[in-house]
Amino acid sequence: MDSRLSRWCAGLLEAGWLIAILAVPLFFNIQSERVFEPDKLALLRSLVLVMAAVWLVGFIDRRGWRQRDWLRPSHPDAIWHRPLVLPVLALVIVYVLASLFSVSPRVSWLGSYQRLQGTYTTLSYVVVFALMASTIRTPGQVRRVITVAIVTSIPVALYGLLQHFGQDPLPWGGDVEVRVAGHMGNAIFIAAYLIMIVPLTLGRAVDALSGILNEERLAAADVARASAYLFTLAIQLLTIYWSGSRGPLIGLGVGLFAFTLVLLVSMRGAAAEGRRGRDALAGVAFVLPAVLALLLSPLVTGIAGPAVAFGFFFGVVALSIVAVFVLAALRRGRRWLWLAWMLLTVFMAGWLLLFNVPAERTAGLRGVPVAGGVLNVLDEWRALPTVGSFGRMLDPSDTTGREKSGRVRILIWQGVVELISFHTPLQFPDGRVDPFNWLRPILGYGPETMYVAYNRFYPPELATVEARNASPDRSHNETFDALVITGLLGLVAWQALFLSVILFAFRALGVVGSRRDGLILVGLWVGGAVVAALLAVWLAGPIYLGVAVPVGVIVGVVTYLIYHAIFGRAAPGEDGNSARPFAPDQLLMNALVAAVLAHYVEIHFGIAISATRLHFFVYAALMLALVSVRARPTAAPAEAPAAAIPTGKRRRKAAAPAPAPAARPALWSTLLVPGLLLLLVVGILGYNFITYALPPGKTITGPADLSAAEVFLQSLTQNARADFADSPFVLSLLVLSWGLGWLIFLSEMAKHDELRLRVGTPSRARQQLAAGLLALLALAGVAARLLASPATLTGTMGQNAALLGALICAGVAVWLWLGRPGAATGAAILGVALASMALPALIAGAVAVAAFLLVTGVALLWLVWERESGAVGALAAVVPGSLLAGLLYVFLHAARYRSLLFYQGSTQPQTAAELRALEAGQAVGLLTTFTIFLFLVMAALSVALAWPALRESRRAWSDAPRPLAFGALAVLLAGALWLGGYSNVRVIQADMIYKRAKPFDDQATRATSADPVLRRQTWDAAIAIYDTAVAHAPKEDFYYLFLGRALLERAALSENAVEKTALLSRAETLLLEAQQIAPLNTDHTANLARLNSRWYAATDDPAEQAERLDLAVRYYETALVLSPQNTIVRNELARLVLEVVGDCDRALALYDESALIDPFYAQTQLARADAYITCGDPLPEAERAEHFRTAAAALDSGLLLSPANLRAWIQLAEIRRQLGEYEAAATALARARELNDPVTIPTAELDFLEAQILDGLGRPDEARALAERALETAGESTAAQIEDFLVALDE
Repeated sequence: MDSRLSRWCAGLLEAGWLIAILAVPLFFNIQSERVFEPDKLALLRSLVLVMAAVWLVGFIDRRGWRQRDWLRPSHPDAIWHRPLVLPVLALVIVYVLASLFSVSPRVSWLGSYQRLQGTYTTLSYVVVFALMASTIRTPGQVRRVITVAIVTSIPVALYGLLQHFGQDPLPWGGDVEVRVAGHMGNAIFIAAYLIMIVPLTLGRAVDALSGILNEERLAAADVARASAYLFTLAIQLLTIYWSGSRGPLIGLGVGLFAFTLVLLVSMRGAAAEGRRGRDALAGVAFVLPAVLALLLSPLVTGIAGPAVAFGFFFGVVALSIVAVFVLAALRRGRRWLWLAWMLLTVFMAGWLLLFNVPAERTAGLRGVPVAGGVLNVLDEWRALPTVGSFGRMLDPSDTTGREKSGRVRILIWQGVVELISFHTPLQFPDGRVDPFNWLRPILGYGPETMYVAYNRFYPPELATVEARNASPDRSHNETFDALVITGLLGLVAWQALFLSVILFAFRALGVVGSRRDGLILVGLWVGGAVVAALLAVWLAGPIYLGVAVPVGVIVGVVTYLIYHAIFGRAAPGEDGNSARPFAPDQLLMNALVAAVLAHYVEIHFGIAISATRLHFFVYAALMLALVSVRARPTAAPAEAPAAAIPTGKRRRKAAAPAPAPAARPALWSTLLVPGLLLLLVVGILGYNFITYALPPGKTITGPADLSAAEVFLQSLTQNARADFADSPFVLSLLVLSWGLGWLIFLSEMAKHDELRLRVGTPSRARQQLAAGLLALLALAGVAARLLASPATLTGTMGQNAALLGALICAGVAVWLWLGRPGAATGAAILGVALASMALPALIAGAVAVAAFLLVTGVALLWLVWERESGAVGALAAVVPGSLLAGLLYVFLHAARYRSLLFYQGSTQPQTAAELRALEAGQAVGLLTTFTIFLFLVMAALSVALAWPALRESRRAWSDAPRPLAFGALAVLLAGALWLGGYSNVRVIQADMIYKRAKPFDDQATRATSADPVLRRQTWDAAIAIYDTAVAHAPKEDFYYLFLGRALLERAALSENAVEKTALLSRAETLLLEAQQIAPLNTDHTANLARLNSRWYAATDDPAEQAERLDLAVRYYETALVLSPQNTIVRNELARLVLEVVGDCDRALALYDESALIDPFYAQTQLARADAYITCGDPLPEAERAEHFRTAAAALDSGLLLSPANLRAWIQLAEIRRQLGEYEAAATALARARELNDPVTIPTAELDFLEAQILDGLGRPDEARALAERALETAGESTAAQIEDFLVALDE
């Protein structure tokens, strides 16, 4: 028997992975600059460190070193023989080796600033996988993981809906109404996460509907489950659609195809044989409505327009899909539904392919009856918003809107192909070359290093569709990403892991029923990838290799599924589960493999993020756990749940009863598990949204002018972005997520007999009184909706909630009045819900409503609750208690946030800059407090999970000697917490401090005409805060960039030579340190060049000037070795060589190289034109004319790229005039006049230039008139030139 310590350790491990599954998708940190991915991963890595420490404590307590058979390869129970272990181990080895041989080892181990997805993070995923796979022992643990995953998706999806409808109070940079981004900060990322949850939600919904439609007794738990899951599924799908992300939708389509086909084929295997011809005819007939809808779309378009026609077509298809699931749940059409689904999928795949065929490719079919009309309609659908983007997925030339992402990917892949091919070694700034260049195709450049390794291969055209100074850190394709960071070995390891997961799941489902089937699947997977890759390279070039591999794999998997559907038969395993397609564990396994397939497809069009990568490893572990749990003997079936209600109607067939746990845990601990998890949901959502903006008319001079309650209420009930309008949507999001979470948890526990809510048997009179009270509540709700006229949005939402509550109250009242079994339980739960809703009503300012809800909820509980039953008492305490405790943390967080607005430390600042730095340093307390809150919840959750074992007095406290066991606990936990704080929490805290420097940096940068003293003070504040950030993360070179730049700008404003030199010297030291940390980062070397250029201009010492000029040139040249395609750096060097060195030949050669390498950058052509004019001025006439012609050609090229550049048009007109090309000069000047605003360029100057052109054209009278007009308003210098011109005209 395990000791109490071991069981607590097991409880803490489960608490850790449950919190990771919940917190990683939900958490974001608006107090930091990066907000999303690094903050999520820092949280995950901290949790994993504690989990690993606790596992070690359990290992020590069990004295696991005494049993080493699990390590011996010859032993049948050795770990090496377990599924998925070897592929995961191979992946770990590849990542460790790739990090050891990385071009930037520190970044590969710890992760880059932008992503934090280094080997440390990958190992964290693997630890979660290993701990779950090895310690999950019961079906209840499996169900908890799935329930937490689904419940977590609810606030994510709801937040996406808020964004779509313009109710997001947070000020994001992008347009989150057009494409929602939610808790992930990116439209693709939120869709990528949700497509991994949709199959689980669908599986649970199918299970619940199957129970409703087929069991002899209608269970209230199934009704609640079905309602909750269908609502959750709806908001998940809406959010995915409104993300506008095509890759995730394609992945979801593949996953749902596999899920449904496996389910339907399993149904066919469990059905009796029938007539194959008639079954085939039924399958074909099922698809006809969708085909007819497409054929009729031209007619509908002519009547109602293309949008309605598309809605009609897609509506018919959607109804057909729904019909498949309804018939499956009813167990109808078992023998032919699989065929109908296959044909419907093939039809939709064909439609999607045809939708993407360019119109010019189908021009010859436009005259064909029917077909021509359909093709014309498809053209009109491509012009529709959102929908049309799915018809332009194969157009790589589109660089506008969301379609530009396709062009971006192709350009990135061009550079990636060069990067992963054999080439000369990368060179470091100190002259060293990459010693492992020969190893790069095999082992890659190291995790997270693409952003530095890619610089040399950056395709210049990429800068026309993305930021010019940004180097890609991902390929947006998993195949290419794996090849870049881990080489061919990494690609093989990832593919082997995905294949192993799919193969294992298919075997568990009976889809792979024999060794022969397994070989066929492996052959189709590998063969599909190889054949597709070869065809892509042959037909389209290697840049499509990254897409070809997954396409080939998916074609192989789909081919196998079709083979299985046509030729396969049920191949039940030892437990016979494959013959029970609607068994919960079978549905879950099916949903898990569907989610993995969807993820596999999606990551080849996007990026694997923290939430999706975590869920992949969690799902792999769950697959192992499911099979492991199946293999264990189960207890005898339990009696039917108390919430089951006889309907009086005979059902077709009773489902097999679910196995019950051997012993039901204590009620309080059972309820505390979901209570603590939902408390954490509320707390995390509160942390996400707590912020404050100063309302109009409010002045804050000190702490007394702002209360924590104001911050709390503004964050939850107002929208500062909409002029502080009443907006209860954040509060509604929080409460609805909490309420739906409780509904799902309670219904799941009731369904599986983990929780029995008996309230006793109240007297008939009390039941009728309760029914009467509920009827009055229903009437009050209807009256509130119909009679009241709310003045605020909160009031309107309250009315709608009252109407919904009225309907629920009326239903329960009828249930009670009829005396149905379970009615008292339902009324008690409703009473708890009513009392709980008093708190959000109070927060929303509805004090009377809150009091009414509290009183009626308590009264209802008093009427239906028999005191000898403790179930409702526990429910009444834990359910509202979880909301109250969560909101209490949110309020404390608001109070902590308020304290940041006023410095309250003990250190007395000596300067204003020091004060700003101390204020910024206070921000770290927000994350510290949140981390403490998180780990306190984790500790409480571990006790709740382990409580049944902890309360058993016959269990020993530890198996190992207590000093050893508890000493290990203290040391390892303290070490894990310290390491988590140092390697994770401080990293994010540094970013929170850095973010507080940006406003000062931006203000000082913009205020070029402000008082120099004020600008110096502003830069001083930014420098002081950057210094604090660097102190928190001294090895993060990103912060050195901004600190060095701030010092440079501050030095430029200094009037004291000694101070200026000191500032420049410190900036140099910092930039050299940054270069040492990340030598392949071109920015550091380029910034050293800029620093020395500034230093050259700032000193009067000739010797030092020569030294600084030489350093500047050498640093620029080194930067170009690192990034030879970097036009900005080359242009800066050319300008330095021209203006300071005075070497025209080299400067012109550099500008010519820039124009040749990057013909897409307008500034290059304009600067090149200036250089040719400058260098041509002192030359003899013939050579000068040649230079001017080159300058004119450069201006023409630049203006093609930047046609709105007014000064370039004027310059072109002048150059053409000097060359005697007067017609061309007149054309250029006319364009300049169209663009000009007299405030920008005085009209007199343009008139004078035109007068000179007219003179050249032989029209002196017009020239004189125009020159005289210009003279009336010209400035002094221009007037003198005009007078000379007029004299020359007279002569």
